Amino acid sequence: MLELALSTVSAVLALTAPTTAASSGSEARSRPVCGSAYARVDLGKGDYFNVINAPAHNTCVTVERHHLSWYVSSWHPAAHNWQYPNISSGIEWGRYTCNDGKSADPTSHGSKCMRYPVRVDKDGTPVTSVSVHPHLTTGNVAYDIWVNRKNIAPSKLRQPDGAEIMIWIAYPGIADEADARHVVVDGIHWDVMTWVAHNKKTGTSWRYVAYLAHHQRDTVSGLRLNPFLRDAEQADELSPSWYLTGIDFGAEINQTVHGAGFDVAQYSLTGVR
Repeated sequence: MLELALSTVSAVLALTAPTTAASSGSEARSRPVCGSAYARVDLGKGDYFNVINAPAHNTCVTVERHHLSWYVSSWHPAAHNWQYPNISSGIEWGRYTCNDGKSADPTSHGSKCMRYPVRVDKDGTPVTSVSVHPHLTTGNVAYDIWVNRKNIAPSKLRQPDGAEIMIWIAYPGIADEADARHVVVDGIHWDVMTWVAHNKKTGTSWRYVAYLAHHQRDTVSGLRLNPFLRDAEQADELSPSWYLTGIDFGAEINQTVHGAGFDVAQYSLTGVR
């Protein structure tokens, strides 16, 4: 995730629940999930996602049990400026969406679970749609796609060391200074920035590649993810023999959230092998 040195605010910010997050026919949780806790979303037949709080544990998320809509229901400043509450498919620090429930077992014919790690050149045809209400003053609304150089068991995978492919659909309060190259995917123009990222705690480095929508937007529909991976491969940022470990979507929040809080009204991701 992008790390910039911006100051945090000092007061705790309480957020009210947006009315757009609820969906008819879906079972809402009775209370927010906060801190280090996370919420599973079960779409049935072993099709699981996780909704995960910010790494600094300074957020609460309100999640539906069987529907991919959720929102940040409270937030307060943290020592690390940039925080990323997100919905995750795949592996995030040893937490694996395909480990939840008997129907997610690989031998189950009823399982729809998308399995990771998977080689980049054999990842299937991942396609995604999303509709959000950002309510951010500074931050980005983005996909975060992680790739590791080797095939590592989900329970042992921590910081991926291959590449991080981010797709920013909106970035309020941030100037678009991406000029590595400019590409068109599914009719949308994207500006690209890239560098080498580091995790000091793990001593790990990886290629960071961010695609910024030239015209910011709150929705995408049927967005294909493989063209972004192919572009990164052509730019020597990514190898097709590396392993896709996870696809996340959320908001990198800095400074303040205002209004109702970061709200994902609708989300879908399908097609990973």
